[in-house]
Amino acid sequence: MISTRSLRRLMKKLSASDSNNSYKRLVNAAAADEKKSEKLDLARGCVAIYVGQERKRYQVPLIYLSLPNFQQLINASQEDVFDVKIDGPITLACPTHTFEQLLKIAKKTTHY
Repeated sequence: MISTRSLRRLMKKLSASDSNNSYKRLVNAAAADEKKSEKLDLARGCVAIYVGQERKRYQVPLIYLSLPNFQQLINASQEDVFDVKIDGPITLACPTHTFEQLLKIAKKTTHY
């Protein structure tokens, strides 16, 4: 589903372009918007974390990040201890089965 904001941008682009290519631009822009929304779909109050060498994506509630086990795992996965800025996605260098066990423990602890 395309948002009204996206439609407004598309209409603005179409009004500025010539009519021959406007339909093609509309179709391409709509497809690009749909791909972006698929990539960024997250539940409210969650963050995407990529785990393991295969970089499996998990949606993790933000409250889990305050738990000591998660903080230890994040600190162990950081390349530079003094770098507090995160550039790009959060990635953790641990096996996925270990992370899934940690998620189960966190769910029991927080009742989320």
